Amino acid sequence: MNEMEDRLRAALSARAELVQPEHLAPLTPAVDLRPRWQSPWVLLATAAVVLLVLGAVFQGLARDPRSDDVAPRPGQPELELPADVGRGWERNDLDTPPRLDLDGDGVDEKVVFRGEPTPDFDGRFRLETTLSSTGEDAYGIAEVGTTIATNVLDPIDADGDGDQELVLYYDDAEAVGGGGRPLVFDLRDGLLVQAVPEHPDLLQRGQVPLPGTASAHYEMVRLHDYWFEDGALWSSRTVDAYAAGNMTLLRPERYEVDAYEWRLGDDGVLRAGDASCRVMFPEGQEPCGSEAEEGFLPYINTVATETFGIGERADFREGYRYSARLEAFADPSLVVEGDDGRTVRYDDFAIGDPRISTVQPMGVDGASFFVTSASDPSYVEVLAQDGDQLRSLQAVGEIDLLDEGDVRTWLTPNGSVVTVTAQEDGSWIAWTWQHVRSGMTALPWGTVCFDDVDDPSTARRC
Repeated sequence: MNEMEDRLRAALSARAELVQPEHLAPLTPAVDLRPRWQSPWVLLATAAVVLLVLGAVFQGLARDPRSDDVAPRPGQPELELPADVGRGWERNDLDTPPRLDLDGDGVDEKVVFRGEPTPDFDGRFRLETTLSSTGEDAYGIAEVGTTIATNVLDPIDADGDGDQELVLYYDDAEAVGGGGRPLVFDLRDGLLVQAVPEHPDLLQRGQVPLPGTASAHYEMVRLHDYWFEDGALWSSRTVDAYAAGNMTLLRPERYEVDAYEWRLGDDGVLRAGDASCRVMFPEGQEPCGSEAEEGFLPYINTVATETFGIGERADFREGYRYSARLEAFADPSLVVEGDDGRTVRYDDFAIGDPRISTVQPMGVDGASFFVTSASDPSYVEVLAQDGDQLRSLQAVGEIDLLDEGDVRTWLTPNGSVVTVTAQEDGSWIAWTWQHVRSGMTALPWGTVCFDDVDDPSTARRC
């Protein structure tokens, strides 16, 4: 039996006690008949109906909240109120306390930090301030990865209510390529409450691996970032994924991202707006729409053409400084003389007419060489110094070091060894070679199209 039935039964019992035996006596012809609506039975039934309706209304308006009213919906981020701890923690006076208008009265509040004492300085901070509008104290709790110092970011007004939200930097030691994310604190009923991102994977900075792309030498990652713009918090994620490995990230100078502005709801949840397209480049960013090809392509469209052959020599002055010459007795021999006094030779050419580029392949400690053949256009070889000897680097990984048919290879003026492999749709995947312990491996650098693959300068976006 529920509460409404109890109330109705009690009301009916109370009304029934008003009906006495004389009310139920037989009517006589001498007594004037009352209108029907004055009958006690009608009044009793009417009262029951009224009580029933009122009970239903009050049950809907004034009942105690049920668990399904206060609990977050499935998948909804849950707001956590800060615990009132840390009043006695030591105040952090190493950093300048931030000042911002937390209560929207036009006067900035000063926020001070008290660090939780832990052996590794990895505890929490208690945030404290006094509101200028009321004189009341407000507090919050923040975990930013360390209590050695605080990194206060630009304040924002993510909910558009005229006051500002405090933003702190969280130092994520496990993130790759920068790491970290912003923590937003909103003043709610005298508490500095940390807002909860609906999609935290979109609000971070660094290189985020794509699941299932890891190989022995690289993995594909998307680049995430965030920034502040006109009092708002923005974040971005690259449209394309890029290869990261061997302490190298392969991305073009200009690249497209999906950008999101974050808004704070009344429920304390940060939500990303609709994605807008932007182009990122070293000097800044701009909306998508530019038709310019330059900067979007990997640096593959120029070729280092100068070489030396038998009886000739060249000097290499960048990085490890050395000179090299090709001698020929029965077979060609490469002699390398370092400025440090070391001399090494290489006599194991598989061809009789090597041509050696005057540009050193990059990414190799010591002397290195890009070797082609004067008579065989498909021949490509890379030599690298290993102690007191030169050795030919063997290709390991997904592709071979070739220059024929659907696989083309060349050296760029900045020392990148580039290979492009043809795809069924007419596009080409560009790869760049990296020196690894077991030889050399190619990392994907992007997709390009050519008007003429024999002329790398015709490379363009597909």
